Amino acid sequence: MFFFDIDGTLAVGTTKLIPKDTIFCLNQLKQAGHFVAIATGRLQCDTLQFSLPLHINSFVADGGSSLTYNGKLLEMSGLPRQQAISLLQDLDSCHISWAVTLENKTIRYTRSTAFANNEKKSYFKTIVCPLDPLKLHTIYKIFYINPSHAVPQPQKHGLSHIPYTENSLLVEPTDKAAGIRRMMKKINAPLHDVVVFGDGLNDINMFTPAWFSIAMGNACPELKEKANYITDTCDTGGILHACQKYGWL
Repeated sequence: MFFFDIDGTLAVGTTKLIPKDTIFCLNQLKQAGHFVAIATGRLQCDTLQFSLPLHINSFVADGGSSLTYNGKLLEMSGLPRQQAISLLQDLDSCHISWAVTLENKTIRYTRSTAFANNEKKSYFKTIVCPLDPLKLHTIYKIFYINPSHAVPQPQKHGLSHIPYTENSLLVEPTDKAAGIRRMMKKINAPLHDVVVFGDGLNDINMFTPAWFSIAMGNACPELKEKANYITDTCDTGGILHACQKYGWL
């Protein structure tokens, strides 16, 4: 039961470039009868578009908050609402510009023209419009401008804050392990059969003793410390080499 992160694991960096040896490996795993899935922080709709050319139709997305099995969306939830609203209010009090994703679409909404102008590297479409935090019901992601050390810093409010671009931070669910557990329960598969591949900080809770974990050669040091095995980088055959080493092909 294989679960692969996308950015930096299947794809090179944050691009959509997937090495040919990785595509070959995924196909061989499926032909050998293995369950091949994705575990990512990306939105469900974004993950679906990424996975279609790979013929992968099951995945844990939204950082563990959505499950798609055999092409069918089984469940999807947003950030804890009260904590998310409290964060937005805190950002307002600190005069920090923010944007939110409110739908299962790669669209984010902001009140700030400055935010839209400063955040052009994101693949999310940015729309400027009036927003009242108290009237927002489901919030999937929060983006905010990286605050200067000269201004008050927002509280975390129990949410995960990770670097997004050179100018901003991203708040999204980061419990992929919980999503994998729910997926395994729904398909009645044993947890000890799980193998995970990852490279970033948002993969750390997937690297649990309950299953086998493989860190890419380009992974962050914190993830490598928790891995059962460290393979080569994603662009030098890391996934294929690991699967060959353990005889999964």
